[in-house]
Amino acid sequence: METRKIVKSGNTSYILALPIKWIRINNLDSGKLVQVSENDQGDLIISAEKRKLISKEDFVTIKVDGKDYETINLEFLTAYIRDATSIIFEGTEIVPKSNNILKNISFFIGLDVIEQSTKSIVVKNFFSLDKETSPHILLKKMDIVNRASFELLQDFFRKSFANEDFFELQKLNEQNERLFALIRKSILKLFENPKLMRDIQTNYLQISKEKIFAQSFMNISLNLLSLGNAFLFLDRTRNEAKILENYFSIISDDYQNILNAVNNKLYPNIHSFLKGHPFRLEEIDKFLKMLEEPPLIQAIYILHSIYNNLKIIANEALT
Repeated sequence: METRKIVKSGNTSYILALPIKWIRINNLDSGKLVQVSENDQGDLIISAEKRKLISKEDFVTIKVDGKDYETINLEFLTAYIRDATSIIFEGTEIVPKSNNILKNISFFIGLDVIEQSTKSIVVKNFFSLDKETSPHILLKKMDIVNRASFELLQDFFRKSFANEDFFELQKLNEQNERLFALIRKSILKLFENPKLMRDIQTNYLQISKEKIFAQSFMNISLNLLSLGNAFLFLDRTRNEAKILENYFSIISDDYQNILNAVNNKLYPNIHSFLKGHPFRLEEIDKFLKMLEEPPLIQAIYILHSIYNNLKIIANEALT
């Protein structure tokens, strides 16, 4: 970043010299117009009136013959995140593989099947990036889902945790997987087209933070799903389960407190969490050494992982 001096011009205006390299790249000259806007942080954003957009690939064709489901799904995920306008599945093996392909299509947000035959499936991408599909808003949705998962797992200590509860937890995790994929798609679109940052009032630094937040939210969501699986095999009447309840309640509260602090920029609260983080992990590790039951050991390891992801969120919020 370079510093430039503001020069007064008359009683009501000032002049700021623009970098000559930027002027040349954008084919500007004296008398040409530039766009000036202010974001929600109070920073001025100057951009050329006509910006050359990085073109995206309109059509992506995925050949399904001779490929397993994992390979097909990975190619599909890549095309989705890269925001292809249409995705076409082709091959003589479409019919036997169509159920898996259609199920995968329905999993993602903003896609519809517009044509299907015995040799192809054509998918249209209706995604449009605006404030409602910005990473910031989608992260809030992931946060809400994680809070619901914490609340659902609390039932283990109140009454029980049955297969029906675990299935509900799986649905919550699937919601976050969809949102996570959409966030990755949105972030890539913003990096490819910086003009959109101005439209949704964000910047490179904020997007970089949100990318890390999204990964940590997804990790926590998977942690909570694994914790629910461990709860299916735990006896909640054991003394160790009472101690586990205490640690779970503390981590659940810490999750809410940290996210509230991050959202409201309460930096002293974030510093306080980071200061106490090593001591909390030390307590959990001491409890872990006392355990012998595998599901209980697994549960404590998962809580340990959640704490580490909270630390990542807290550290990133301070940058």
